[in-house]
Formats: sequence, C-alpha cells, structure tokens
Amino acid sequence: MKLAEYLSLVDRLNRHASFNGVMQVVTPTRTVYAYAGGLADIERKVPFTADTVTGIGSLSKQFLAVAVMQQVAAGRLRLTDRLGAYVPEYSAGSQVTLADLLTMSSGIPDYPTLLQKQHPTDAALETNPQSVRRLGAALSLPELLSLLGDQPLQFVPGSHSSYSNTNYVLLGIILARVLNKPLGQILEDNLWTPLDLSATQLGTRHAQALRYLPWHDELVFVGRGQHTVADSGIVTSATDYANWLQAILTSSDRLLPAPAWDQIFTIHHDFYGMGWFQHGPWYWHSSLILGYQADVFLSFDRQLAVFWFTNVRFLTASAKDWNRQQREWLDGLTR
Repeated sequence: MKLAEYLSLVDRLNRHASFNGVMQVVTPTRTVYAYAGGLADIERKVPFTADTVTGIGSLSKQFLAVAVMQQVAAGRLRLTDRLGAYVPEYSAGSQVTLADLLTMSSGIPDYPTLLQKQHPTDAALETNPQSVRRLGAALSLPELLSLLGDQPLQFVPGSHSSYSNTNYVLLGIILARVLNKPLGQILEDNLWTPLDLSATQLGTRHAQALRYLPWHDELVFVGRGQHTVADSGIVTSATDYANWLQAILTSSDRLLPAPAWDQIFTIHHDFYGMGWFQHGPWYWHSSLILGYQADVFLSFDRQLAVFWFTNVRFLTASAKDWNRQQREWLDGLTR
C-alpha cells in the first residue's frame, strides 16, 4: 500500500467512525495528513483541535529517555550507575543500573499493578472509573516506596525485560535530584524550549481535553487528575508532538549526539529500547492514562511517523475495530 492510498483510507475511516481526537502523519519536514474531530469537552461542546492540550500517558517515556541520555552525554550520569546511588531509600537499588531502568530490564514491579492489587475491583483496570481516577492521582516517592514495600525484584536485573512504569518514575526522580530542579523545569529547559514546544507541560491538570470512559453504555467523566510523575504525566498538543517526532526522525543534534540516538532505538531482549517498542519497521508505543489513549508509530526507513490522541478510551467495539484497522494498514504501508 502506498502512502497516498493509506491517507485516503484513513481519512475515510476517521470520518466514518467519527473519531474523537486528533491524528497526524508527518515526515521530517512536513505534516502530510492532519485530522481533528469530536469534542475535547463534551458538556461545553468544545471541539478537539490540533492545538488542544491532552494527556499522552506512557508516550511521556520517550521524552524522559531523551532527557536522561542528555545527562549521560554531558557526563553527569552513566548508564552503569546504580539506582541506589541516587535513590538510596529503595532497598533493591544497589542491584539495578540506569540502563536497566531505561530498557525495562530492572525487575522492579509495576506500580499500577501493585496499586490495583491494593484496591481490587470486579472490572478490569482500564474499564473501571474508580481505578482509572486512582491511577491519575499524584504519586510521591514515599507513596511509591510504600507500594513497593518488601516486594522482591521479579527477575535478575539485566537478564530480560518486562514492562514496568515504575522504572520511569524512578528515572524522573533521579533527574530531579542530579540537576536539583523540578522535573517539569528540566524537561522545559532541555527539551521543550529548544524545540519551541510551547503547549507541552508536565502534569495532567494542565490538559484542556477532558477525559471520558465508556461505562455501562454511557460516557463517564473521570477528571483531569493530578498525575505529575515521569512515566505518564506529560500533556501536549498534536502540533507540538508532530514537531517532537520530526526532531526524532532527523535525529536532531539540538537534543542528542547521533550515538545517543542509536542507543535509544536499540531494542533489548527483543522487547524494549529506551521509551520505544519495535514492530517490523516501526518503533511504536501506546498509552492509557485516565480517559486518554495515545499511540505512535515511527519508521526511520520510511521517514514517517503516525500518531493519534483521543480523550475517549478505546473500549467500544467500533473503536477497537478502528484501532485494529489502523495497525493492519500500517503493516502494509510502503512509500
């Protein structure tokens, strides 16, 4: 499938499905497709646009990975440094390196999973409004350490990989301690200002798009939350995020030297790089935070990136069909 055919098909699908959110397809130099539809605020009938600030959940991890690698390139951090040198409060920190955290190879348990075990429900984690709101609350280091408690590492660090949001929360804490600044300020100074990402901030409270969750055949408002941790607390607009992806596609030296970019996109244990998974020619990531969903696919071979943001989580059959169709077309996409 050629790019022009894909763009035509995806536009028809978006309009037929009344997709609620934004989608863009970008090359290193321009946006070749942009769609915005539906509402950012259903009650007030505020439209969702390319400039609407919305939650991106775990897509935050790619920003964190670049911020950490900047400090590695500057010599303030080393990938072989131990977590315990920066977060001595965590009992297993001496066993885990920064490289383990970045590549999901630490064995540290996933904090949302632990949180869910403390407050079990009959519904799945992503479908229950109470659970969704709980995961969107603020999370301090003492609260995180309390969740981890005496939980053992799930495997020997560095031996293989397993997805754990806790890794990137800890990386954010390390950055703040090393640079002696709030994490949001670090990200603004080192990532967002150089790229003129004026809508991008840390903290879900800054979102303009409100979040909704399908629940018992109706949409339930689940609030903006107070999520500010590094794994999933960033909000941005489609306009800003397109610029971010263009910087990645060009391996911008405004952010990192070329060898550091190579390290970010090196996949470990056939599972994870630094903020990215891989599927065929595509590096990708998806996210769920509160009522938001975000997905991104990026290919250096094809010099193309595709992403979409929505504030109505993909739980209905039609929305899941939309998501499945997008991925099938991307698998067959050629330039």
